[in-house]
Amino acid sequence: MYTIAVRKQKRRKRRLFVAGVIMVLLAAAGGVLYRLPVTLQDISRIIQLAAGKFYSSPADTMSAGDVLRGTVYDRNFKELSVSYQLFSLYVHPAKINNHKVAAEKLAAIIGIEKGVIETRLKQSRRVVELADDLDADQAGAIEALHLEGAYCTSCEKRYYPEHAAAPHILGYTVDGVGLSGVERKYDILLQPGEYQPVDAPDVDFKGNTVIGQKRTDLILTLDIELQKAVDKQLNRLLREQGAAVGMGLLLEPASGRILAFSNQPSFDPNYFWKSEGLARQNGLYSPRFDPDLVRPLLVRAAARIEDEEQFTPLLPQTLAATDFGLSAGQYAEVLNRIAFLQPVAQSLPSDVPFKDALSGGQHKNVSLMQLGVGLASLINGGWRITPTFVDSVYDQQRGQRFSLKKEAIGRTHVLTPAMGVAVRRELLTHFGGQKEKLLAFSAGSKRVVPTGTVSRYVQQQLFVGMIPREKPTMLLIMALERNTLDPVPKAKKKSSLASVGKTLLTDLYREAGQEQVAEYPAGKNRENFARFLISRRVEYTRLPESITGKEADMPELVGMSLRKGLQQLSRYNLRITIRGSGRIVSQSPPAGERLGTVERCQLILESEI
Repeated sequence: MYTIAVRKQKRRKRRLFVAGVIMVLLAAAGGVLYRLPVTLQDISRIIQLAAGKFYSSPADTMSAGDVLRGTVYDRNFKELSVSYQLFSLYVHPAKINNHKVAAEKLAAIIGIEKGVIETRLKQSRRVVELADDLDADQAGAIEALHLEGAYCTSCEKRYYPEHAAAPHILGYTVDGVGLSGVERKYDILLQPGEYQPVDAPDVDFKGNTVIGQKRTDLILTLDIELQKAVDKQLNRLLREQGAAVGMGLLLEPASGRILAFSNQPSFDPNYFWKSEGLARQNGLYSPRFDPDLVRPLLVRAAARIEDEEQFTPLLPQTLAATDFGLSAGQYAEVLNRIAFLQPVAQSLPSDVPFKDALSGGQHKNVSLMQLGVGLASLINGGWRITPTFVDSVYDQQRGQRFSLKKEAIGRTHVLTPAMGVAVRRELLTHFGGQKEKLLAFSAGSKRVVPTGTVSRYVQQQLFVGMIPREKPTMLLIMALERNTLDPVPKAKKKSSLASVGKTLLTDLYREAGQEQVAEYPAGKNRENFARFLISRRVEYTRLPESITGKEADMPELVGMSLRKGLQQLSRYNLRITIRGSGRIVSQSPPAGERLGTVERCQLILESEI
C-alpha cells in the first residue's frame, strides 16, 4: 500500500511539473508575441505550418464561403465592393508515397509544371506552399484527390470591380478591416458575424435585436453608370484645360441622396497604397471654393427673401441697383438665415488627415458639399437637407432590407413654404433656359491665396445645373481648379465647363430613368469574379511574348511567392533549381543581369516565420 501511495504521489508531482513547464512555455511565447509586431496573418501562418509538422488532413474548401465580408452595391445592385475566397495549397512531402504521381495530379490543377512540383517535394522535408490564389474549383479538385499530406487553406480578398470610380466614397480595406469611406463607417455591418442595432444607430431594423447572422450587404444611393459619366467628362476637362483638380457632385435636392461624386485625379482602391495621401483625401468636404463664385445666385435669392411681403418682380440686373439695393449686413443676414456657410458634417471617414488646402484671403472658403446643400435649399422649397450615401442594408439571413431612420435623414426648414416656392421661381425664371429645359449657371474667379510665407495663384471655374426646369429633381455641380499661371495647353477642340455641364446634365437626367431597379440583390456577379481572377494571375506577367536570352534581363523575383516567380520566368528558356519553401529571398542570376547564354536559374526560398 505504501508503494502504491508513493507511486501515485510521484505521478501527481510529475503531472504538476509538466503543467508548470507548459505554463512557463506559454508565458514565454506570450511575451515574445507581445514584444514582437506579429500580425494576425503571421500567427495564422505559424499555426498552419505547425499543424503541418504534426498532422495534416484535407480541409473543407467550402467552409468559409458564408463568412465573407458583405458586398457594397450601388442603387441598382451593381457590385462596387465584393469579397472572394481564395485558397493556398500546402503539401507535407514526407506523407506522400509517390512524389511523381502526386506532382502529375497537382500540376493538372494548379498550372505549375510537374517537374517543378516534384523537385520541390523531393528537396523539402517541411510543409511546402505549392500555390496560392487558387479558386474554389481548384481547391475542390485538390480535395477530391484525397491526397494524403495535401490540404488547402482559405483567405479572403476584397475587390473593387469599377476600380477608380467613387473610391472616395467606397474607401478600402486592409486585412478585412475598413480603413476609410463607407468601408470604415459601416465596418461592423460588413464584417461577418452578428451585431446589434446599437452598432448601427442610423438604421431602422424594425425591432430586430440580432442582425447579420449570415451576412449583411450595403446598398448605396450611388448610380455607378452616372458616376462613370461624370468621371469621364471631368477627366476630359482636366486634360483640355490643364487643371490640377476637378470635382463633380450629383444629388437629388429634395432627398439629399448622392447619386455621384467625382474627385479627380482619382485612385484605384485595389491598389490604394500606390496613390499619394492627398489623392485619397475626400475633397468633397475640403473648404477650397470661394463662395463668391455663386454670388449672383445668392444675391438674387437674398433680394427675393428680403422682399418677403411684396413679392414684386425684381428689376433686370442691368437696371437694378448694385446687389438689388441690399447692404452687406442684409446679405450676410440672409446667408446666415439659410445657413449657407454652415459646415456640413464629414460623414465619410478618411485615413488621410483633413486639411484646408486654400485657407486665407478675405472670405471663408466653402466645400463642394456646402455648395450642394446650400443651393439645394433654394430650389427644394426651403429645406436644408442632410446628404446621404446610404440607401439601406440587406440581411442575407432574413432576405430583408432595412432603410435609414427618418431622423437620420435630416430636413430643416430654413424658408417658409411660400418663400421657398418664390425663391425657386425667381432663380428658374432668371437662370433657366427655355430651350435646354434646365437651370444653368457658371462663373470663374482668380485670386492670390496666402499660404504661410508664400502665396498661391488660384483659378477656379464652377458650373451649377438643375433639371427639370419646372421642379428640379437633379442638381449637378462641377468645379475645376488651376494653381499655376502657365498657359492652357493647346487642344484641337476645347470645350468650356458650361457647355460640357449642360450636355452632361441632360444626358444624366435621361439615363437615370432607364435602369430597372430590383428589390433585392442577386448572387455574386460571375463576370466580376472572372475579371478578379484574371487580374490576380496576370499581375506579374508583364513580359512580351517572345524573349530571347540575348536581349532579356533577369527580372526582380525577391519577395514574390514561388508561383508568381515562376510566372515571371515562364517565358525564358531556363532550367530552374529551387531550394527551400516559402517566398523567394534570393535569386541567381541577380535582378537586372543580362541573361545572354545563361541556362540555369536558382531560387532560394524561405518561410516568413
